[in-house]
Amino acid sequence: MAGSDLAVEILKDIRDEIRGVRTELREEIAGVRGELQIHTERFGVVEAALRDMAEQQRFVVRYTKAIAERDSRIEGRVSSLESRVDKLESK
Repeated sequence: MAGSDLAVEILKDIRDEIRGVRTELREEIAGVRGELQIHTERFGVVEAALRDMAEQQRFVVRYTKAIAERDSRIEGRVSSLESRVDKLESK
């Protein structure tokens, strides 16, 4: 019977260790989930900032393109005015 009692005690110790490991794993998983939630929120903030920056960049590109087109149209008119002024000054 002593051998049987020893086996029962060993099995109880194994059971208790498994329960302890399970509890530790649950706590660890809960901690990881909490950290994951924090990182997910941070990524959301970063994503929103990147979207805002992309929108601002598109605005700058459109504005720059509009100015470049305006300058090309004005350049011909300025050249024409310069030649007219030159003709008037030479008189």
